Amino acid sequence: MLLKSIQLTNIRSYESQRIDFPTGSTLLAGDIGSGKSTILLAIEFALFGVKRKHLSGSSLLRHGKKEGEVELNFIIDDKEIIIKRKLKRGKEDISQEAGYIITNGLKKEGTHIELKSIILNLLGYPQDLLSKSRDLIYRYTVYTPQEQMKQIVLEEKDIRLDTLRKVFNIDKYKRIRENSQIFVRNLKEKRKTFEGNIQDLEQKKAAKKQKQDEVDELNKRSKDISPLLEKTKQELEEKKQSISSAETSIKLLNELKKELQINELSLNNKLEKRKNNTEDIENLEKDTEKLKDDIKEKSIEDPEKLAKEIKDNETQLRDLSSTILEINKKISEFETKKRFSKETEEKVSKIDKCPMCLQNVTQDHKKAIHEKEHNIIEDMDKNIKLQKEQETEAKKKIENINRLQEEIRKKQFEVKSILLKTGIIKEKEKKAQEIKAQQEKLKQEIGQINMKKIELNKKIGAIKGIEEEYLKIRKELDIIQKKERELEIIKNSLEVKKEEITKTIKAIEEEINKKIEIKNKLTKLSQYQNWLEEHFINLMNTIEKHVMLQVYREFNELFQQWFNVLIEDETLSVRLDDEFTPVIDQNGYETEIENLSGGERTAVALAYRLALNRVINDIISEIKTKDILMLDEPTDGFSTEQLDKIRIILEELNIKQVIIVSHESKIESFVDNVIRINKNEQISQLA
Repeated sequence: MLLKSIQLTNIRSYESQRIDFPTGSTLLAGDIGSGKSTILLAIEFALFGVKRKHLSGSSLLRHGKKEGEVELNFIIDDKEIIIKRKLKRGKEDISQEAGYIITNGLKKEGTHIELKSIILNLLGYPQDLLSKSRDLIYRYTVYTPQEQMKQIVLEEKDIRLDTLRKVFNIDKYKRIRENSQIFVRNLKEKRKTFEGNIQDLEQKKAAKKQKQDEVDELNKRSKDISPLLEKTKQELEEKKQSISSAETSIKLLNELKKELQINELSLNNKLEKRKNNTEDIENLEKDTEKLKDDIKEKSIEDPEKLAKEIKDNETQLRDLSSTILEINKKISEFETKKRFSKETEEKVSKIDKCPMCLQNVTQDHKKAIHEKEHNIIEDMDKNIKLQKEQETEAKKKIENINRLQEEIRKKQFEVKSILLKTGIIKEKEKKAQEIKAQQEKLKQEIGQINMKKIELNKKIGAIKGIEEEYLKIRKELDIIQKKERELEIIKNSLEVKKEEITKTIKAIEEEINKKIEIKNKLTKLSQYQNWLEEHFINLMNTIEKHVMLQVYREFNELFQQWFNVLIEDETLSVRLDDEFTPVIDQNGYETEIENLSGGERTAVALAYRLALNRVINDIISEIKTKDILMLDEPTDGFSTEQLDKIRIILEELNIKQVIIVSHESKIESFVDNVIRINKNEQISQLA
């Protein structure tokens, strides 16, 4: 992996800045607090995203800004990679937004987790780091922040060993041992449970045998009852057949009785009908004689002639009514003219001047008008009188015609009455003849019914005793059925008991089988426990010690080598003990690291750090970050002579890209490139 460039937007003290990274050794120079370490943290963020404890979003996003982003451009295996991550300030915290990664021009968007998975794959790091809060391989091979440089050296030995196991990717052996011990404890607990479960195995077997003996006894009793039950069923079937035969006879008897009853009822009805018919014939004959007496010696006029006379009279009445209406109309007209003439006389007698021409009206003129109107009035009176006389005459004619109509209608009613009575006489005579014919038929039917009754009574008498016989068979059937039920109850009771005991036996068998299965499992668990305790856990210890021994040899040699480069003091030497703890020898005596000067402590930490870098890169051959190293303030407390040693280290490291963060100006003299960082008004920029 080689870095090409990084673009920072609203990241800590940077608002918008692009930094290009050349190959070789590069110094990020600047005053303390100018923003040098921010660049290294931004690179780590671009690769792995935010880590809550070690690289939080709040420590990266610039104060007062809602959004920030980092775009990193680098090369792996001749592939150009661009990855971009974003931060966004929310109401309560700062979250990682979705970003993207471009590989040889092919863009793929993803969440921060998806991007981290892709990066781990590109860098050759184990995928189990995906859920870890720290990327230890990156931190101890590529970049370790200044405050963590000395931490691993000064750490408690157990914590340091656990960290190294994780860094070397051999912590799996410890996890296997711990998980195996947990598994063994679980096995022991299971064994105790299983042993408790099979304590009563023999008792269960004895209980099964006892229940089986009970089933055998029930089978014997059931076998003894079966012949008795079979014989009872046979007797019951015979009785049922007898009952069936008797029921058939009883059914026939009931049908005969019912038929006899129906015939008796029919006979009574026909006798009653014959009696009623006789009365009806007498009544009809009496009514006929009476009607004949009513129309005797009565003449019958022609109904059509009477109807014609009525019609003619009605025509005359309509004509006379029309004449009266005309007369009334004329009288009304004459009355109107008479009234008008009277009004004219009164008006003329009262006026002196003509209302039209305004001339005086003379007495002669008034008299002439009066005479004229008087003559008109007299004529109207004569006409009115004449019309009233005609009206009176017409009304008299109407009265005479109405009287004549009444007489004709009475004659017409008498004719209708005679004709109606004649029709009734014919109907009654016909009805009487029909009833007489019906009487003859009833007489024959009554004779037939009597013959049928005699026949039915003979048949009923032949099977009359069947009811008593049926009751006797019915009683015998009830006794046999009761006996059958008792035997069935006994047998069913035996079967129910046998079924219950069989279920119990089955349940006991299931328990026994489970306990035998548990017993077999217990044997296997014992074998597993013995194999884990006696062989597997010891094997993991041996493998881990073997691997750690190989790591130790190389680590110790490199640690001493780098320390001797940094400190040329024959009285001071270093080595690692079996637990990878630095041991300091001074003037032939062991001393604590706290007793060393600041530069010496830094030299111990840097030597440890460089040795760790080389060992990790050698052990994990597939990682792709061997060509890059970042050192954050690696010379804290170094003297001028010690600073010169950094030149030697850079040459011996032979790493394609080394990025050093330092405010020591002397380092500028032996690095290939210098990138200067200035900070002005809280904004970091390239100088």
